[in-house]
Amino acid sequence: CAIAYHGMSGNQMNRLLVVLLFIMNLSPAKAQMLALKSNALMDVAMVPNIGIEVATGNKTSLCANGFASWSIYGMKAKTYGFVPEFRYWLSGNTFSKIFLGVGATFAYYDICAAGNNYCGSTYGAGLNIGYDYWLSKHWSIEFHGGVGLNYYHHARTDEHDILPESPQYNDQGWTVLPYQLGVTFVYVIK
Repeated sequence: CAIAYHGMSGNQMNRLLVVLLFIMNLSPAKAQMLALKSNALMDVAMVPNIGIEVATGNKTSLCANGFASWSIYGMKAKTYGFVPEFRYWLSGNTFSKIFLGVGATFAYYDICAAGNNYCGSTYGAGLNIGYDYWLSKHWSIEFHGGVGLNYYHHARTDEHDILPESPQYNDQGWTVLPYQLGVTFVYVIK
């Protein structure tokens, strides 16, 4: 669709990234661990994703995950988004066993489903619980899921309608959605 994204501007996104990087560097260097990750459930749904997680203390970490898709099993499904999350590790060690997370979601979508086109954006917050199981010195697997509250606004049209250059949002509201549902493979760099 031709709707201009009315979420975060490039400058706002850059500021958020700078703040996240600043927070990640507040803890002592000896406590920091860095991990790269990918959620296999999103990969199976044909939504490539990548994440980074940094330990910010003995029991805390910050994650930043991004995702994008262009087509899901041949259906029109252009999406991209960003999910930052703060995690508290209950075991006493970062990246070990049970964690609780709180985070946010920012996403844009242009999807054709159930005979309708949906083109717009969503943002919200969610709570997450998970378990990290170590497979080797550098590899682990996380099982996680939660619930979130998201606000959405989009243009909803019949799939056969031709959208004007600047269609108006005609549907908006709040919805409860699964948050950070996944089986994530994690590679710990240091």
